Amino acid sequence: MLNYIIKRLFLIIPTLFGILAVNFLIIQAAPGGPVEKAIAQIKGTEVSVTERFTSSGGEQLSKNQSQKNFNTQESKYRGSQGIDPDLIKELEKQYGFDKPPLQRFFEMLKNYLV
Repeated sequence: MLNYIIKRLFLIIPTLFGILAVNFLIIQAAPGGPVEKAIAQIKGTEVSVTERFTSSGGEQLSKNQSQKNFNTQESKYRGSQGIDPDLIKELEKQYGFDKPPLQRFFEMLKNYLV
């Protein structure tokens, strides 16, 4: 009985590792992340979670998207002027998306252990 308990306790480690690996893969494959969210906030096209489910605020988003014939040079609205590529690279670096996925995975494991 003691051997069975010890064996089961040692099997927890690969099980947790597998769960973390699957979770990491799902999160990496999911569309939209912190960088895309920050870009949407800057552009002014972000929709909150409650607006997605209640459909409120969709009118404003479709109204903004339907205005295609404005002159971007005259507009002082920051989102209509585009996003600076340096800002996108800075956001990716801030959230760690400039590193390879394997390195991000091991950093995630290290952060869980600490």
